[in-house]
Amino acid sequence: MGRVPERFAPVFRDREELATSTSLGEMLTEALRTSACQIVICSPRAAKSRWTNEEIIAFKRLGKANRIFALIVDGEPGASENPETADLECFPPALIRELGEDNELSDVRSEPIAADARPGKDPKQAAKLKLLAGMLGVGFDDLAQREAHRRQRRMMALTTAALVGMTITSGLAVTAYLARLEAEEQRRIAEIEAETARQTTEFMVGLFEVSDPSEALGNTITAREILDKGAERIGSELGDQPEIQATLMDTMGTVYTSLGLYDAAVPLIERALDRRHSLFGNEHIDVAQSLNHLGEIQALKADYDAADKNLREALAVRRDLLG
Repeated sequence: MGRVPERFAPVFRDREELATSTSLGEMLTEALRTSACQIVICSPRAAKSRWTNEEIIAFKRLGKANRIFALIVDGEPGASENPETADLECFPPALIRELGEDNELSDVRSEPIAADARPGKDPKQAAKLKLLAGMLGVGFDDLAQREAHRRQRRMMALTTAALVGMTITSGLAVTAYLARLEAEEQRRIAEIEAETARQTTEFMVGLFEVSDPSEALGNTITAREILDKGAERIGSELGDQPEIQATLMDTMGTVYTSLGLYDAAVPLIERALDRRHSLFGNEHIDVAQSLNHLGEIQALKADYDAADKNLREALAVRRDLLG
């Protein structure tokens, strides 16, 4: 495959760049003529819009019917086939009917392949990649793989940022917990905070220690080896500190997710969720956090049913707690 451009330019947006008019003017006609692709944002309003249909027809008359790409944001494709649901149709008629020999819309139907950004359909990133794959003429899997490689190239920077974020998040969680306690409880929590900080510091330092250099796969230990070593230590060394263990498991799982290592992330997030269920029950902000992280990974792995269930449950917990 060739090089994927950093950005697509210029981009002409008819809604923002055209004055009100009663016909397709010279500016729009020229923009359509020089455009390599046309993206149609599909919804019931778009389907009923005269100007949306006129622009599609004009683009097809330029011989570019195969360069029209659809993105569904509302409504239902094919709803117009049933009179009772016709108002829900999201595809403009010009999009699903081919031009005849007279260059007017015929009765011959075409079935556009569309990215679907509606809730519960394609995740935002997947919908974007589907559009880009069509515009670039490359396979969706190839483009998704390129995106994964791009993320891996940022591995070391993301790892460092995530570990710093883990420390900050732990401190904020302890501070919020102290604020909810009565004065008599604060001394006990302060002692717990000090112990947590000590163990977290020891854990962080231990991640970057290699007692035997021969244990590394090369001359120096890699970021992945550091993460794997840390994940193993969390499970074996912090059994008597379940809250600390759950926090570190959840955070380490998000680090793996950021690096595209989804199979390594899932068991850590699931174990963190189990720990937090046992410690806090179902109605706790930390439980919602782990549910949300697990749902995000499942969406990235295309397990959309499981992702939808966990993300909805996380949202329900947050609403109950925060209003």
